[in-house]
Amino acid sequence: MGIVIDGFAHVMPKPFAEGLMEAHPTDELRKLAKHTYFGDMENRVRVLDKFGIDKQVLTLARPSTWIGIPSASVEGMMRLGNDTVAALAKQFPDRLIGTGTIPVPTEEYLSEFDRCINDLGMAGIQILTNIGGKRLHEPQYRAFWAKANATKTPIWIHPQLVAGWSEEFALDKIFGWLYETSITLAQLVFSGIMEEYPDLRIIPHHMGAMVPHNTGRLKGFYDARHMYPGTNLVTLPRDPLYYFKKFYADSMLCGTVHAFESGYKFFGAEQIVMATDYPFGPQQGELWMKETLEQIDAIGLSKAEKEMILGGNLLRLIERR
Repeated sequence: MGIVIDGFAHVMPKPFAEGLMEAHPTDELRKLAKHTYFGDMENRVRVLDKFGIDKQVLTLARPSTWIGIPSASVEGMMRLGNDTVAALAKQFPDRLIGTGTIPVPTEEYLSEFDRCINDLGMAGIQILTNIGGKRLHEPQYRAFWAKANATKTPIWIHPQLVAGWSEEFALDKIFGWLYETSITLAQLVFSGIMEEYPDLRIIPHHMGAMVPHNTGRLKGFYDARHMYPGTNLVTLPRDPLYYFKKFYADSMLCGTVHAFESGYKFFGAEQIVMATDYPFGPQQGELWMKETLEQIDAIGLSKAEKEMILGGNLLRLIERR
């Protein structure tokens, strides 16, 4: 079996949590900062060993801690977050892979893109599905997409909720994040960004959310777009599903085998990366890690397909191949 890489996991470095608590204290941050294992890399590597995982991608948790942050604090907190994630990754450089986070990916902050990749040696950049309600297909983010496309830098997209989502029954996280991700992917396709920037390497969370389960609606409404003149659907040179299949969906489905099989049938083994959301979830993340590996085993993949999903695809992206 080839290399095994957990392609979407999370950290909360203590120095970043303390700095953000001063700049932008929130209840969300207070709750998350209590879980000290989010910054314990020695324990993390022990867990990776327990489940036979060779490497893990570290992304800064949690997107909702950025909501409402004063604009004057964005740059300093962004740099602190990226510096501290890079420092955690360097504790075990053969096991941990750091990514940068740019919470506001406008041209104003593109220098941080270069700093993360060139100076900090990070594998890619994490962004959020919306920035204060502004969407990723809007004009102010085109410079970011152009840079990501030109450099073939992997871009991790994590859902971020807009104002108004209720936390009742945790439905904001159970369904809200999937809705946000689905809307974002559709906007990137139907706005023409995926056509304009054909070398984008985008890794959305949770197997592309609602996309693989609603392909008939995606294509059907596109094909009937003349019936909906207010929708602004552009005419694409290819079938719209071609562009959706270019995303690199991650396998984080909380162990739901039938959803993984649906995603596999749509995206194909060459467009899926294994991910666990560690250390979120039951048993400090270990249950979802276990179930993610089990769901990949459950649908009868070939050896070559498993090797692609478990690590080969992500390794190719990180190495810009």
